Amino acid sequence: MPWREVWRILRKDTPAMISLTVIVMCVVLAVLVHFGILARDVSETHRLRRIEIGEPSVFLLIMQEERLVCPFALDSWIWLLSNSLALESAEMHGMIGLRRGRDWSYHPPTVLIQLQEHGISGLLRREAWAYPLGTNLDGQNVLSILLHGLRWAFIIGVVTSLIAIPIAVVVGALGGYFGGIVDDIVVWVYSTFASVPQLLLLTALLTFMDKNMMNVLLVIGVTTWVDLCRLVRAEFFKHKEREYVLAARSLGQTHTRIIFRHILPNVGHIIIITFTIRFVQAVSLEVFLSYVGIGVDPSLATWGQVISAAKDELARQPSVWWPLAGATVFLFVLSLAFSIVGDSLRDALDPKLRM
Repeated sequence: MPWREVWRILRKDTPAMISLTVIVMCVVLAVLVHFGILARDVSETHRLRRIEIGEPSVFLLIMQEERLVCPFALDSWIWLLSNSLALESAEMHGMIGLRRGRDWSYHPPTVLIQLQEHGISGLLRREAWAYPLGTNLDGQNVLSILLHGLRWAFIIGVVTSLIAIPIAVVVGALGGYFGGIVDDIVVWVYSTFASVPQLLLLTALLTFMDKNMMNVLLVIGVTTWVDLCRLVRAEFFKHKEREYVLAARSLGQTHTRIIFRHILPNVGHIIIITFTIRFVQAVSLEVFLSYVGIGVDPSLATWGQVISAAKDELARQPSVWWPLAGATVFLFVLSLAFSIVGDSLRDALDPKLRM
């Protein structure tokens, strides 16, 4: 099917266009991060006690152990909406005093509010949102970490696909086209891989390898090709006896030319749709591997490392939940966008679904 026709069908699908827009925006952000235009230094830490801004202003700055944290972590918004609110400048036994009316209450030094001319207009200032997702326990900007994680997500999804898809296409094409003993060998190989639980296979391989991104990409790539191989094999079985293939054989064309020139373009939509599915699968596998401690080096800012670090952050009082929430939302949005685009591409590329 001409790609112009596919694009025409996709344009009529509003969820698909929204999801495609989200993916394009994520790609742009990942490229900007990769070239250092955004989130240049993810290792930079911020240990701030006070930020002075111009008058009049209202500025909310939440602190935890001298580290900037998420502006949404506490109920400070309720305090800001109170007409009678004051901040006792002096600390009492490590506590900060807040007054509501005539009553004072003392709280741990997790909140520092600079309030002038009661109101919330100052929250619209640029300074108030310098760190919109706050920082983690190390004082690192959570938004910068998540943007670097987005960059790694695309690297993981694309590189592992470049490893897995050629293996699946070549092996599946050979088994489906030639049949016989070749197909028996292909079926035995992918059945052997499929019989071993994928997570256990990944864990076993990475346990004996160094914790670096290249090894993780390689292992994920060589263990996630089975599903596509089955689909390609089935499609080649179906196409190899069709008229256009028989005509190519009668003209004396080689097996290689028939496989890659004639049959493969007719099963290309399967490969494209599978890419959108396995992209999400690869990113999710990296998250799992990092969570159980056998993934990439902890110094790399991947979403898996953010979620893994959240185990310690959630155990604190008060809990530091915003890095985990941010990584989860980023992963959910990217996965949902790829899933919707994949479903729409399936409908647009498969003529039987449009009849």
